[in-house]
Amino acid sequence: MPPPLLLEREDEIAALDAAIRSVADGEACVLLLEGPAGIGKTGLLAAARRGAADAGLRVLAAHGGALERTFPFGVVRQLFEPVLADPAAQARALSGAAAAAREVFDIVVEPADSARDPSFAALHGLYWLTANLAADGPLAVVVDDLHWCDAASLRFLAYLARRLDGLPVLVAAAVRPAERAVDAAVLGELAADPSTVSVRPRPLSEAATAALLGAQLGGAAEGATDPAFTAACHAATGGNPLLLHELVRALAAEGARPDASHLRMVADVGPRAAARSVLVRLARLPDVAVRTARAAAVLGDGADLSLVADLAGVGEERRGPAVDALVRAEILRAEPLAEFVHPLVRDAVYQDVTPVARAQAHARAARLLAARYAPAEQVAVHLLAVPPRGDGWVVDTALQAARTAARRGAADSAVEHLRRALAEPPPGPLRADVLRELGRAELLISGPDAVAHLRQAYDAVVEPGRRAEVAQLLGRGLLFTGDPAAAAELARRAADRLPPDDDDGRAALLALELMAVFFGGGNPAGLARLAPYRTRPVGDGPGARMLAAVVGQEWAYAGGPGDRCAELSLRALAGGRLLAADFALLGMTALVTLVLADSDAAPDAMDAALGEAHRRGSLLDKAAVSLWRGFGLLRGGDLTEAERSVRGGLDEFVRWGFGDVAAHVHGAAFLSAVLRERGDLTGARRALERSRDPGDGSEAARYWCHAELELLVAEGRFAEALPVADDLAHRFGFLRHPIDTPWRSLKAVALDALGHREEALALLADELALARAWGAPGTVARTLRALGTLRRDRGLDDLREAVETADGSPARLEHARAVAALGAGLRRAGRVREAREPLRRAVELAQACSAGGLVEQARAELHAAGGRARTTASTGPGSLTASERRVVDLAARGATNRDIAQALFVTPKTVELHLSHAYRKLGISSRHQLAAALAAV
Repeated sequence: MPPPLLLEREDEIAALDAAIRSVADGEACVLLLEGPAGIGKTGLLAAARRGAADAGLRVLAAHGGALERTFPFGVVRQLFEPVLADPAAQARALSGAAAAAREVFDIVVEPADSARDPSFAALHGLYWLTANLAADGPLAVVVDDLHWCDAASLRFLAYLARRLDGLPVLVAAAVRPAERAVDAAVLGELAADPSTVSVRPRPLSEAATAALLGAQLGGAAEGATDPAFTAACHAATGGNPLLLHELVRALAAEGARPDASHLRMVADVGPRAAARSVLVRLARLPDVAVRTARAAAVLGDGADLSLVADLAGVGEERRGPAVDALVRAEILRAEPLAEFVHPLVRDAVYQDVTPVARAQAHARAARLLAARYAPAEQVAVHLLAVPPRGDGWVVDTALQAARTAARRGAADSAVEHLRRALAEPPPGPLRADVLRELGRAELLISGPDAVAHLRQAYDAVVEPGRRAEVAQLLGRGLLFTGDPAAAAELARRAADRLPPDDDDGRAALLALELMAVFFGGGNPAGLARLAPYRTRPVGDGPGARMLAAVVGQEWAYAGGPGDRCAELSLRALAGGRLLAADFALLGMTALVTLVLADSDAAPDAMDAALGEAHRRGSLLDKAAVSLWRGFGLLRGGDLTEAERSVRGGLDEFVRWGFGDVAAHVHGAAFLSAVLRERGDLTGARRALERSRDPGDGSEAARYWCHAELELLVAEGRFAEALPVADDLAHRFGFLRHPIDTPWRSLKAVALDALGHREEALALLADELALARAWGAPGTVARTLRALGTLRRDRGLDDLREAVETADGSPARLEHARAVAALGAGLRRAGRVREAREPLRRAVELAQACSAGGLVEQARAELHAAGGRARTTASTGPGSLTASERRVVDLAARGATNRDIAQALFVTPKTVELHLSHAYRKLGISSRHQLAAALAAV
């Protein structure tokens, strides 16, 4: 008979075997075993480990623990540290982009940088560590008790699972769905992912129950078990294999037989079978064994046996017999380290200790670990279970643990340890520092909590410079959590308290105060204070560069020339000090001004920012650049990459706690716009309605309303579009330029469709004057296109100018639109022969942008003009998307797919797809032909 935990598990084992075979054949697979405690998940994972090893997969295994959930990257370290123990293997595995994971394993730790948040660097580095190992052969990553996984490791596993395509890696994990995880959202996302294979072991049948009872109680054949007794045992345990096994042990200990006369005993023992069986076995052991078991339960699985003995007060000569007795009683495994046979067994032993005694034991465990020079985070795990009592050593240890966790990128653990330090509490002078560190860490995971603690830190700090530093953190927290007016007021008050000679600090606070206007806080008239700074030299300090970024944006919207605004933004970004000081807010502000100005420097600047985000390691910075890079790609016409970037940014913002505020509104608007341009109006509507108009004067509200207006026009709902356009004009009238929310031209299209042509033309005339003042090719071409279309036969010259203006500029999508509009205008003017070539060209340009909606419009116009699209797809270097061009340029210089993937921060599979598409467009079959193909005109 199979072991109890593998009875009736043929289907589950078949699913595991299929997953292992697919990975051995080079495919990726994520498999999740889901079910309650004792259903057999651990036994199935053990079978998977054996099967994977037999199939030639390298197996990395780990398990979560209830006590270790605050130990940052604890599960990750279990997985990879055995591989990294060998110096040669370590050097190979942590090469390239994987080097960013070195700090996770305390390898070559650099000094802490207060401006640095390595949260994303750790995830990205660990992904490439996995990829490097998988390059040597198929890999199995096996994690038991995933629900007890620390948050940092869980986040990595979710990050890895979404990027496995093309890697021969099996991720197999067991989880209790009903158990509260440290990050339930991440765990739920992993379980709900369409690519995840879910295996849910079912309870045993009555037939299997009878077989087990007959074998272990009856000593005879299956039929010797009384059906009523079988039914009672099955009902008492719900068919749970482990509970059934423990019930049988408890009944056997009482001398029960599987017959009707012992039904009452089943009713008495059943509900508490597991705990009772364990505690009965434990009670029969010597006192030293009991103390050893309780000490092991306090320390958690994986504790050193000598440490367990010290905590239990058991001498070395008695340790061996005590452990042997626990192994014979099936409480501990026969392993070099203390490990319970099942988490339920550990729970039974742990819960049998009184709360007061448990707290005392954890306090002793912390001191013992500290005396052994254990890392602070191992010590601090136990202090979380100890009541506060004003002990300075506890505060110091918790602070050390928090800083280690922050350095590794485990903000969740850092926050928990800092909260523990605050609760102790710290002595008076240290309290402000703890609050500041706590608020800074919480900004990464919980805006509201960060704001609450940073407010306390601001009130507690006395020194003006430190107070201004806290004000900067708090102000950004207030902006991100939806209270820009409070942010503006805070910045004003903090600036008033600065020393007279702190000009750079005052500039930083002024930038924060006036940036709040774009978040819907403060008086827009206050932006006039920035006018004198438009022509002043940009200082070297971070505050001066922050202010220059705000000035560039304000001038852009106030009516300034695009080239001058772009020049100011480039000066703010020069040298990298702005991105180092304020990446996610004002660094992005300067980059977006470059995008709006159609600056040739914008794509490279945005790519450089993406690289900087990876180098710095901040997931918040990565989220910001993903979102705004997607916006830039949308305007530039790389819609496939734009969609990927915006979706990535939304995912990253949600993961770090900013998904319900401005970032989510921005992302919904951008994603809706991308899907609309790709021809998916239904998807665009669905994306937009995942958020809503905040109803204020914020930038996020403006982008959302603009996306709604564009979508209504695309859907032909012109009457509904008019009030949205008027609302944009009223709510955001202080923004003169039509650079990114051109409500006039959209309203004009709606008015024309409703028979109000003259009013529409007047609006477009106004917008064209503003567009020419701004001067960006895409902005001017867009208005000329709308004007030329509405002027009908008299608008062909406008359409030709739109084409010429956009041609060769970064505004590739607008160029495609203008060419399509010219072809359509020629056809409507009866010049059908002349219309065919621009319409064919429009189809090709739109296809290169992945603009499905425009492709269909241009094809329909071409068909109406009596023409056909070219039978061959657009070819040559000009047909490559921006993303494809970046990949082939690197490949032509000799970079491998892995090198390219690491340089562009994408997966190797993405590089393969881009190269495949590029080869087809260039008419070549290998990378050796790339240089010549790219040189062709």
